[in-house]
Amino acid sequence: MLSRRDTMKFALAGGAALASPAVVGQAREPLTLMSPFGFIPDFIEMMNAVAGGHLARHGFEPRLLGANGTAQALQQLAAGQVQFVRAAAIDMIRAVATADAPLVAVATSHQGSTFHMISLPERPIREARDLAGKTIGIVSVGGTTDIFLDLILRQANLARDAVRREVTGNSPGALQFIRQGRVDAFMASIVVPVTLRRQNERIEAWSTDKYAPMPSQCYVTTREIAERRPETVVRFLRGMRDSMNEMLTQPNRPIFERAGAQFEIPGIRDLDNVVAVSDASKQELWLARGRENLLRNVPELWASGFEALRRAELPVPRDPAAAWTNRFVEEALRT
Repeated sequence: MLSRRDTMKFALAGGAALASPAVVGQAREPLTLMSPFGFIPDFIEMMNAVAGGHLARHGFEPRLLGANGTAQALQQLAAGQVQFVRAAAIDMIRAVATADAPLVAVATSHQGSTFHMISLPERPIREARDLAGKTIGIVSVGGTTDIFLDLILRQANLARDAVRREVTGNSPGALQFIRQGRVDAFMASIVVPVTLRRQNERIEAWSTDKYAPMPSQCYVTTREIAERRPETVVRFLRGMRDSMNEMLTQPNRPIFERAGAQFEIPGIRDLDNVVAVSDASKQELWLARGRENLLRNVPELWASGFEALRRAELPVPRDPAAAWTNRFVEEALRT
């Protein structure tokens, strides 16, 4: 069940839609979507879809909620509390494979991996084989970086216990763990290497795509919604398309300022850094497979992801082809 605080967040997030002149006099469809980790800057395209009126213009009364982790977001989706979530593809695949969750990825927002391996130039970790015998920082035990580390080790024919693991979180401050000798390298999202370089820190960093390319972040719904409400899925994707297109063609500072008036965005006081991270994400993650593939599920990426999981002896869905579809996004991108 949603808490009173969550309900208040829903009401706030839906406020912009109420004022949208494009839907005055029209009955709008309630729509609840969820990010996996609150309202951090990485989810700006979702916040902008609400605050910028993009979903409202496609007939929705949108509400955006931030979960406390991907697992919670997927659980809320499966339980019918929300209609769409953004989730790491690897987490969605695991949910379908291990719990037979009735989920399907209807679009890929990030086709490049958001996660990077970070080390210092004087003690660099440049290849998977360099990991042997090292201590590696991960964001959380059993989380996405933990799984990606397994996949990278497998590529180098290293056992899971070839490295020690320490939880170092997802912050630029994790660099101090290397300097203190607690870890040899750590894994974190793209916000960390971008921020460190803006702070003039010398680092070595490479994406997990180097060893385990796969879709990174996807928009996920239930099979029931996809089957029974296909037009809702198409209109949702049109709203996300419009939000992302605005961010690709317009200055992002005003977009963050508009969203910041409606959502509590961590780090928004350092707006220059927030915008720099967003710019890097758009180029390296949204457009990793070219502008022409924005939002599309790229088949070879999904195939690569399933194969990497199989090689690491991790579960994959019984029917991998049913885990994703381009049926809705192709229609959304046509008009």
